[in-house]
Amino acid sequence: DIRELALAQDDQKKLETLKFLGHWVGDVHQPMHVSFSDDRGGNSIKESGPCSNNLHSVWDTCIIEQGLGDDPLEIADTLYKSISNADRQSWTGTEVDLDAVIGWANESFAITTSPDVEYCVQKADGCWYSDEERTFQIHDEEKTVRVDQAYIDRHAGTVKKRLQMAGVRLGAILNQLFAE
Repeated sequence: DIRELALAQDDQKKLETLKFLGHWVGDVHQPMHVSFSDDRGGNSIKESGPCSNNLHSVWDTCIIEQGLGDDPLEIADTLYKSISNADRQSWTGTEVDLDAVIGWANESFAITTSPDVEYCVQKADGCWYSDEERTFQIHDEEKTVRVDQAYIDRHAGTVKKRLQMAGVRLGAILNQLFAE
């Protein structure tokens, strides 16, 4: 998408490509988007509590709505105003390249697999779906993560930071692209 945006001549194609690029940068910063395909990125893991019905949606929308607010413009303004120049520098470095993007994905994966997210169980040889099973298997009794206000409060700061990072990094990509 970066290459296509750089080469696009038509304004409609530029807009379409820019939307896709923004989507991909946002997705790589959302922890459940960087997880395991066998459980569809947490979509097959149920949640009990005030959120929708699966762990993926908890991280996509519920933590934002219940931990940051429900007005997107107000949230964006608050997030933007709390980003320092030091944050911008540490989140982007000098150049956005494939290694940088892989690093962003690895940051999300580390969040996804951290014990307090409850996505998986840490074992010596990796992140398992449960104590007994390495991969997601459909059972009569599905895995459920208890999401309550404490869970939302515990992860709201992480979601806030990932949204900020995504915005700053998208800006860095665009600045780099259009500077060339």
